[in-house]
Amino acid sequence: MYRLKFLSLGISTLLAITLTGCEPQIIGPLLQSQESGKIHVTGSGSVVGEPDIATLHLGVSVEKKTVAEAREAAAVAMTAVIASLKANDIAENDIRTERFSIYPQYDYTENGRVLRGYSVNNTVSAKVRELENLSDVIDDAAEAGGDIVVVNAIQFMIEDPTALQAQARSLAVKNAEAKAQTLADAGGVTLGKPVTITETTSGGIPPIAFAKTEEFAADSARSSTPIEAGELTIVVNVTVVYGIE
Repeated sequence: MYRLKFLSLGISTLLAITLTGCEPQIIGPLLQSQESGKIHVTGSGSVVGEPDIATLHLGVSVEKKTVAEAREAAAVAMTAVIASLKANDIAENDIRTERFSIYPQYDYTENGRVLRGYSVNNTVSAKVRELENLSDVIDDAAEAGGDIVVVNAIQFMIEDPTALQAQARSLAVKNAEAKAQTLADAGGVTLGKPVTITETTSGGIPPIAFAKTEEFAADSARSSTPIEAGELTIVVNVTVVYGIE
């Protein structure tokens, strides 16, 4: 019995050494036999759409000698900014405070750190559902907040991308099928049905706002801030595993 166990162990060791010394093209099929009879492909589909909503990130930033002075100046300006947003038909539940902070400000000299004053920052996000009013919303907010108003960013979005995602999804699956069929034809096999399908969906990067030349030349009492929404791309990526018949 002992000799049989020793012989079995010796054969297993020899087999392991033999496989270790084999070329990759020999070992590969052995290790991947469970994946035989399948074709793995990725597909991508994209659809372009126009944004129908924008989120405006803006607020006020002020520095004064004391906390009380800085807070008061920021409060007065921010109250005026929010009032201007509501006057432009921005719903109250579409306005949300994002950040409020009070920080000491220092000057650094050869003698060390010297307190210069205090800064107060108060920012909100506001959803603009009527994009044609976006320029007026920005201009009125800037006028209401005065010299301490800040506009951090404008994010364009498609509020309900469901229909565009469905189109992109269909295109992605067709793209994957075309790739798989090409591989099957090249390999001399018949493409079977999908075994698994996984999806990764992403929204397009918000476009950079730019102005048309004629907008700069507009002659008016107050030049309107030129804003262009551009286009957004909805992208769907899929990974499909097909069987081989």
